[in-house]
Amino acid sequence: MIKLALRTFAATLIIGTLAASVAPAAHAQESAPAAAPSTTTAGSSDAAPGEKKFTVVSELIGDTKFWLPSTIVVEAGDKVTLNLKNEVPGTAVTHGFELPAYHISEIVTRGEKPKVVHFTADKPGIYPYYCQLHGAHIGGQLVVETKRE
Repeated sequence: MIKLALRTFAATLIIGTLAASVAPAAHAQESAPAAAPSTTTAGSSDAAPGEKKFTVVSELIGDTKFWLPSTIVVEAGDKVTLNLKNEVPGTAVTHGFELPAYHISEIVTRGEKPKVVHFTADKPGIYPYYCQLHGAHIGGQLVVETKRE
């Protein structure tokens, strides 16, 4: 169990670091679609100023499950839309997505339409999201930056 937790932490740290290193580029190009497939798109081209749209997908990488992107960056005051998809293969067809700071708790079922959640990122800080059904094996973070004037 400790080995799994350490592996999950290490993988999350690596993916978070990679995401953070490309976050400035993604943040600067939020109005343009990313070159990656839509399951890991950093932003959406149909988002108006002050709106951020993300597709967040549960994925299996090796033996570890993640919500990707594992780091989402927005500004305080942004209206945020998350399209939640489950693409983890296996016998478990459901995974959870919980973002406690914004009172979001959803069950996402593989093969069904994505769950869509909306909220306003009204408080700067770093807020974890994770699978409330399967503990620490799926997680990420919402980074809400202070609004730039």
